[in-house]
Amino acid sequence: MVLLIECPECKNRKSLKNQSCSCGKNLRKESHKCYWIEYYVSGKRRRERIGRSKLGAENRLREVQTAKAEGRYLKMNKNTDINLVALRDWYLDLSEVKKKRSLIDIKKCLNNFIERIGNMLVSELKHCM
Repeated sequence: MVLLIECPECKNRKSLKNQSCSCGKNLRKESHKCYWIEYYVSGKRRRERIGRSKLGAENRLREVQTAKAEGRYLKMNKNTDINLVALRDWYLDLSEVKKKRSLIDIKKCLNNFIERIGNMLVSELKHCM
């Protein structure tokens, strides 16, 4: 787990130990630098842009370290657990959609799609061409 600085000029991310960027900027003296954290979850590298606050970045890094030590799963997006039926119901419940003249056709298409694909999580869908 690492705390990184983003160079305001070239947007490269460097460790806090580096005092200068490859573009020649002195990262210690820059005022518009941005902080990132980098960590691994289930063997996958995750990066989060924190902002201009070094203290905020350090606090978020400590939160991640605590969650990993306690064995909790780190969720970036809470909407990844939604399935197709729940998404369909949410969409059809929108007032803009209810006003459409093609609402019946939209319902048929969505039901046909879910019937063919199955009620799976939205995060499991893959784009293929």
